[in-house]
Amino acid sequence: MKYIILIITTAFIFICFFFGLNKKDKTLNSPLLNKPIPEINLVSLKNENLNESDFNKEIILVNFFASWCVPCIVEHDFLFELKKQKPIKIYGINYKDDIENLEIWLEKLGNPYSKIGIDKTGITGINWGVNGIPESFLIDKNGIIKHKINGVINKKQIKILLTKIEALEK
Repeated sequence: MKYIILIITTAFIFICFFFGLNKKDKTLNSPLLNKPIPEINLVSLKNENLNESDFNKEIILVNFFASWCVPCIVEHDFLFELKKQKPIKIYGINYKDDIENLEIWLEKLGNPYSKIGIDKTGITGINWGVNGIPESFLIDKNGIIKHKINGVINKKQIKILLTKIEALEK
């Protein structure tokens, strides 16, 4: 009898995991979709400001990343690929990182970003609803968040982004 209960419980757990992991929609919706970008006022890597005035009249991708983030390394080449296929401004938000490590990382891997804002405390990430990095937001010409990517931008995500950018350009 004990073994039957154990087998049934194990089967139930396995079935729950199977259906949970095979869920087709793995995106986390953002409450910020179709709303203006949250307040942003960061010092950039080059001691400039990155604020709301940088988000006017063009489509921009905002990418939260850090040099200590292993998936961000994987994503980095895909950011270059996106820029090659569609010249778009990419603003990086460096999340809770050491500036020296960031500079070494960019020197080694290259810099796909038009501007990099430094979010030392993580407050900007909280305001944008970042769950973990990397995360990216597609912003339209009016400063409205139109799409959010949780996790690494890859070939599949580039196709989605290109389609969304083309629709926003119309």
